Amino acid sequence: MALGFMVNSLGACLVLLARDLRTPAGELAWLASSFGAGLLVVGVVGRWALGYGLRRAMLGSALVAAAGAALLATAPVALPAAAGALLLGLGAAGLVLVIPALLRGPDAAAKLTRANAAGSVSALLGPLAIGAFDTPAVNGRLALLLAVPPLLLLASDTLKGGPADDDLRSASAGEEIEGAPTDDRLNSAPASDDLRDTPADAEVGRGGVSRRWRVAGRWGAIVVGVSMEFCFTIWATARLQAAGLPAGASAATATAFLVGMAAGRLVAPRLIARHLPVVPLGCGLAAAGTLAVALADAPLPVAAGLVVAGLGIAPFYPVTLARLLQVPGLAAARSAAYGALASGTAILAAPAVLASLGAALDLRTAYLVTVLPLAAVLAAATLPAWVRHRRRRDAM
Repeated sequence: MALGFMVNSLGACLVLLARDLRTPAGELAWLASSFGAGLLVVGVVGRWALGYGLRRAMLGSALVAAAGAALLATAPVALPAAAGALLLGLGAAGLVLVIPALLRGPDAAAKLTRANAAGSVSALLGPLAIGAFDTPAVNGRLALLLAVPPLLLLASDTLKGGPADDDLRSASAGEEIEGAPTDDRLNSAPASDDLRDTPADAEVGRGGVSRRWRVAGRWGAIVVGVSMEFCFTIWATARLQAAGLPAGASAATATAFLVGMAAGRLVAPRLIARHLPVVPLGCGLAAAGTLAVALADAPLPVAAGLVVAGLGIAPFYPVTLARLLQVPGLAAARSAAYGALASGTAILAAPAVLASLGAALDLRTAYLVTVLPLAAVLAAATLPAWVRHRRRRDAM
């Protein structure tokens, strides 16, 4: 919840910091990319960091994120504010790295979806809290301090350690974990119903080559899913402003996408438990919402399209990440690092591509030529696997 609150407050903090420093917001735009940059860093060094144990990685990430949030909230000049943004992004990325490794298992998709649902709900509160705090007497950036106590509580809890520490350290080193999902459990797990590509014996027959292709495909699925999410996260406000809303009202109305994301992630675990193809269905909703966002001429239908797109996109990250975590023989540390690297790649690249297309064409067309093909690719990659697995289930 602290992670969702902080990351989704970066955009609003950027606007306030530009005002406080009397600097054009465009000159500080890189601060909003600190989370994506942090993900790339932990994606590269994450396997090494997790080698020291998941609890130690959790402790360090929580403390770094807390320090960054406090610094960004209180910095009076540009240099410490920039340092705070970088620390916040790095610490938040570390949490993204550690949490999936802790939630590995046959029900990883449901667990990750519930965790992301909590983050999505708190993400709604970030911009609202910053707006509420921002008065002539109080700087709205101080709302970031609300994330510091839970991060310190998390750090304190990890210091206690426990018997599970040895298992977690073994997991980060790539050894087998007691109770880790076997091929049979993966075949029957709700999390993998629309994710299983091939039977387990195919993995054995084709060895490491099959695993490398599987990892590459599932890594790409995370990039595609997160790319769609951040196209809306970063540019929804601009689209609403182009539809006729003032800047302040556009920023507030853009939370419609976060509302859809929160609702979708609250519902997704139940759909997963019923063995429904949540990713292909989500691609259909994402496409429908994108059409409304791109083609509507008034703010209300654009906002409705954002809600629908958020509902569809909501399960993409947790389910595709769970799919990567469930590749047989892939160590926890390696899969978590791959997931962080995929997210960072998407967060840095997709909004920039959308912006470039929007400048060359217009934002409406940019949404159509960016999000719709991505949704089609993700649906085509996941639906056949779900159909094959459903047939195998029916034949049993």
